[in-house]
Parts: sequence; structure tokens; C-alpha cells
Amino acid sequence: MILYTPLDVQEIFEDEDQNEYQFVSVNHATVKLKRDPDINGYEIVHMTSTDPADYLNQDLQPGRQYYL
Repeated sequence: MILYTPLDVQEIFEDEDQNEYQFVSVNHATVKLKRDPDINGYEIVHMTSTDPADYLNQDLQPGRQYYL
């Protein structure tokens, strides 16, 4: 089976705790957040967007802290 998707294999066939991750829309980009209890917030794990400028936005880069 071939899947044409921008997602990694680990994201498609996840066996991790689903409560640990959350998908949020920021402007017109979608970011995958991982709960980080040390900072009482979230860390950006993955960002998906159709706008190439979003990939240059430092606020949406993986590893950044994000608070809801």
C-alpha cells in the first residue's frame, strides 16, 4: 500500500498515548503539539502548511514552546 502524505510513518501508525499530543491551527498552519509538564505548556513537534513562508516563521519551528 502506498500513502501519498506529508506525514511520517510514525505519525500514521502511532502507538503512543493520544492524550499527549494535540493538533492546533495557528493562522493558516497546523501544528502538532506535545504536552510538556516541565514548562506547563506544549512543544511544537511538527508543522504543516501550504504557505512556504510559514516554514520560515521562527514561531512555528519544531522545538519551540507554545502555550494555549
